[in-house]
Amino acid sequence: MKETLQDIKALRSCRKYLDQQISDEQLDAILEAGTWAPSGMGYQNSYICAVQDEETCRVIRNLNARIWGRDIDPYYGAP
Repeated sequence: MKETLQDIKALRSCRKYLDQQISDEQLDAILEAGTWAPSGMGYQNSYICAVQDEETCRVIRNLNARIWGRDIDPYYGAP
């Protein structure tokens, strides 16, 4: 329990990213953690889509901006 509390206290959000992709090992660890994350009363299936292709990311950002009706990037420039 002490380790979990330390992890929670050390948690920080990031809004500025490097221009490089993370390693496959790091991505696998993040995706695994996401599949174990809780859902609403355990009734929601998890679907995680990791996009690392620059052109696909650009298209998704543009689609999001059109849906929102303003020029925003919900991914804060993450590669």
